[in-house]
Amino acid sequence: MRALWVVRDHIISKEKIDQVLIFAEENNYNHLFVQIRGRGDAYYKSRLVPRSHLLAKTKFDPLKYILKKAQGSPIKIHAWLNVYYLWSSPMIPSQPNHLLLSHPGWMDTKNPDPINIDFTLAEMRKNRQSNGEGFYLSPTHPEVDAHLQNVLTELLQNYNLDGIHFDYIRYHDLQWGMNPIGLKYFLNYNRSMPGLPSLELKEKPSFAEFKRSAITGFISKASTRIKAYQPDCIISAAVKPNLYSARNTFGQEWDVWLAGGYIDWAVPMNYTMDLSTFDKNIQIMKENLPEKYLDRVIMGIATYNQNAENAGKKIYHSGKNDFSGISIFSYTVFRDEPSYANKLIKYLK
Repeated sequence: MRALWVVRDHIISKEKIDQVLIFAEENNYNHLFVQIRGRGDAYYKSRLVPRSHLLAKTKFDPLKYILKKAQGSPIKIHAWLNVYYLWSSPMIPSQPNHLLLSHPGWMDTKNPDPINIDFTLAEMRKNRQSNGEGFYLSPTHPEVDAHLQNVLTELLQNYNLDGIHFDYIRYHDLQWGMNPIGLKYFLNYNRSMPGLPSLELKEKPSFAEFKRSAITGFISKASTRIKAYQPDCIISAAVKPNLYSARNTFGQEWDVWLAGGYIDWAVPMNYTMDLSTFDKNIQIMKENLPEKYLDRVIMGIATYNQNAENAGKKIYHSGKNDFSGISIFSYTVFRDEPSYANKLIKYLK
């Protein structure tokens, strides 16, 4: 199995999509993770999600077009969604209905106070890293969960998909997860609070467990929803490659997602340039995942940060460790440097 991530910039016209599909067919990539939700925007027709600014002057539906063009070919199209990652620019979104503007209370924070969007954007203009990667939706806010489930439902009702690929299905970092509404729900695990339902639990979870359960709860419900609408749709998630840091730092217990059947594939983004670190991540997987789940791990390998020989070695090591497939990040490198793909071919045989 050979997959390729296709970033949203490459699907904004019929011509660009045609080029992607020609490249995939010529180079034997049979699964494409096609980004249709980047920063809280839509590269498809939606009443719930604002249209991307890159498509503002056209009625073109990239998802509809690529699904139609790939019909009858060996190439499967997976709708790639950035789940919680909402905004990265220090400038305000151009869409007035963007969630950053319409629902600032849904943003995740690293302090137990509502976030001031204007102030934070101003600080980001002074120092791009002042708010980390930017703005994330809060996984612990119940209205965020409900909204994202509705986004999925709309997508499933309107498009027949080969797969759905979740990305940024995690917290910003260890310090985040402090959304005030989410914190109220956590406190309710330990004491009764006016206006909130009482939860009967035999064991009270730690805050880290609460954070993880919010994301696992989302993906569990999403999985049920996806399979109800489209039973053959492949559910996958791009995940942090080190199982320990994925779980403890980012609230991403993807081993639980595999064991629970919530995802069909886990795609670890094992993007490191260092081969020993790459192998270390693999060994952690093999030590912690039963063999039957290893068959559902597709190894993610980067091309943007290393030459073809180094990327090729990682493809070789993935095969040597009996993983059932690889996914390359990303098509952009092959488009910008056509010779790279030719150099990589011998490692893909």
